[in-house]
Amino acid sequence: MEKTAEVTIAYYISSPTWGGGEQYVFDLAAAMKESGKATPVFLFPAGSDERMIARFRSIGVCPACPFARKMYRFSVLASWRLARMMERYEVDILHVNSRFAYFQAAMAKRMCRRPVRLVATQHLVRKAGNGLLWRWAYRQIDTLVCVSRLVRSTYVPAHQESSFKQIEVIHNSVRIHQEEGQIPDYTKARIIFHGRICEEKGVIGLLRALERIQDLPWQLDIAGEVKTGYRTRWEQALAACTVKDRICLLGFRSDIRRMLPDYSIGVLPSVVPEAFSLTVLEDMAYGLATVSSNNGAVPEFVEDGSNGLLTAPDDTVALSEALRLLILHSEMRERLGRQARSDFQNKYNYDIFITKMNKIYGL
Repeated sequence: MEKTAEVTIAYYISSPTWGGGEQYVFDLAAAMKESGKATPVFLFPAGSDERMIARFRSIGVCPACPFARKMYRFSVLASWRLARMMERYEVDILHVNSRFAYFQAAMAKRMCRRPVRLVATQHLVRKAGNGLLWRWAYRQIDTLVCVSRLVRSTYVPAHQESSFKQIEVIHNSVRIHQEEGQIPDYTKARIIFHGRICEEKGVIGLLRALERIQDLPWQLDIAGEVKTGYRTRWEQALAACTVKDRICLLGFRSDIRRMLPDYSIGVLPSVVPEAFSLTVLEDMAYGLATVSSNNGAVPEFVEDGSNGLLTAPDDTVALSEALRLLILHSEMRERLGRQARSDFQNKYNYDIFITKMNKIYGL
């Protein structure tokens, strides 16, 4: 493989479908390629969504990695195959974004006949494994990136810090495409939920909350794919919803960020702790007034009443009341939305993020 940049970075993608982690990788790899500092390679599990692969193929090569599954997390054969792929594509940095790939990547690094720097990003609020194989894998990771302070404190308790060479907290960011000065039309109460439609995101609770405010003028658009195994429950809940005629299902949208300025309210009622929600951050970047759950790391960047509204998870009454406030008061939508956008630009913009990642990559 002929190199066209300083380094080649292989991004190990363990999920066969699109999600927040895949968006994180896509944005990061695109920025690295545009900078001329790196050539990206994407390693996909067999059977991955062709639409997702097509998006990644627009910025790099996408060889299939048949052993990229949870069941192969401790497979020496999978590690050997990964090592050979890294040699073939002359990989300098391997970046993994799933804890289930840590051991496989660590073993591949040791098997590879060229020096490879191993970077791992932890995107979930989970405790680290404490077995011998896990601890061995951690020692092979050159840098562990945690996307929030909550992730760091949860994943790496004090007694395990010595297992890692380097741990950094680097908050997520998103690449925005809006023209400078473009803001939503705050006079219209248009609401959007975008993300995976699954139990964890609290979408059925959102339907119930909207039923409580059906006397108000609102329109909800839902963008995202239904998680495998959740479709029947979701369809039943939607069929029984008394306000379903005011809800538009958009399906998966690869252009969601170009759509966001058409809305004034973003909502993410997650019932599980968010590590550092890209959905909420995207809404803030485009100046939407956000309503999100106060669990997880969201309170690290959303201050209730200042740049968004926070409610307890799975509290449909509180969620409906927060939405009621925003629907009834356009000046509140505008105040929260403008402050959210300002906070994103000053604290969480992509230039800040990419500068930190360049340092992690040694570029």
